[in-house]
Amino acid sequence: MLSNKTYLISASLGPFSKRGRAYLDGYLDAWASKGAPDHVWFEDIFPRMLELKRTFARLAGCDVDELAITTNISIAISTFASALDFGRRNKVILSELDFPTDGHVWLAQRRRGVEIEWLRSPDGLTIPVEEYDRAIDERTAVVMVNRVLYRSSAIVDAKEICTIARERGALTFLDDYHGIGILPLDLHDVGCDAYATGVLKWLCGGPGLAFLYVRRDLIPALEPTVTGWFATAEPFSFDTQHLEYHPTARRFEHGTPPAPVYFVAQGGLDVIGEVTPERIRQRQGELTDHLIARADELGLPVRTPRDRHARGGVVNVGVGPEAAKLCHALLERNVCTDYRGDGLRISPHFFNTEEDIDRCFAELTSLL
Repeated sequence: MLSNKTYLISASLGPFSKRGRAYLDGYLDAWASKGAPDHVWFEDIFPRMLELKRTFARLAGCDVDELAITTNISIAISTFASALDFGRRNKVILSELDFPTDGHVWLAQRRRGVEIEWLRSPDGLTIPVEEYDRAIDERTAVVMVNRVLYRSSAIVDAKEICTIARERGALTFLDDYHGIGILPLDLHDVGCDAYATGVLKWLCGGPGLAFLYVRRDLIPALEPTVTGWFATAEPFSFDTQHLEYHPTARRFEHGTPPAPVYFVAQGGLDVIGEVTPERIRQRQGELTDHLIARADELGLPVRTPRDRHARGGVVNVGVGPEAAKLCHALLERNVCTDYRGDGLRISPHFFNTEEDIDRCFAELTSLL
């Protein structure tokens, strides 16, 4: 992929790895040669699920038994929400800059008594911690936090917000789709109660797989109504009439998994784990600094924090109302970016070079 594309769109879809493709080919060969479901499930799928959790646990600073695997963040949040009772504490806090699915899932909980408080941004870039401090009170059930905001790439002080919420008896749920893999993470240090992310973007693992973390001490108290046979203590007992949840975070899993996805995901996780988020963070700082400098040369507005310590891996460059057409025209020239509103979202990863960014801006200059 990288041999014929200037690939600057990893915040939307990371490229798949040769390693992931090899893992997938191995699974398909096993399926074709062994045929019998038991061999494929027990010899290939379950060990792969466990290895995925082990690999991710090392990246995220948590334990394997605190992790569930699901298909996307929407299902992860919905599953967690289904396990909560909303009585005296029925307020959920979100920000207007959170990713839309976070809002959609909690809006759907209004029929169960949830009331939502939306935090507003003073500058369109970020939400100050002071806004969370003001809003979290004795009625707050859950505080949603996006560690990196998807439009501006601003980093939110998730640890401080989790501390405030915990002191006031509220739960916290961290959405980290735009942070995992490029920002070092220690979930036990952050102190959130639940966390979800997927492998689609910076982890280069493709669509269809997400991780849900739930703090170990909280797991026994949660019995989700969004569930399936893989969430039970003994899925292969085939007991239709009894529901006994698995004692670990596996209780937040669902039905038969989309097995081929797991092998592609493992390849991406392996690569990111070897490069390490710490080294990626340093390299992305250099690349995004260069990107911002090129935008400045063209006089294009930057809707991302200029301090590299305050931003993730995306730079949002304002290009006007023709952003969608420009994005598609760049793609025709084999330059892959994304757009939101009137801005291009340009997201270099560790494998990119300054020359990739220069080529992007050369083509953009020509189009403008």
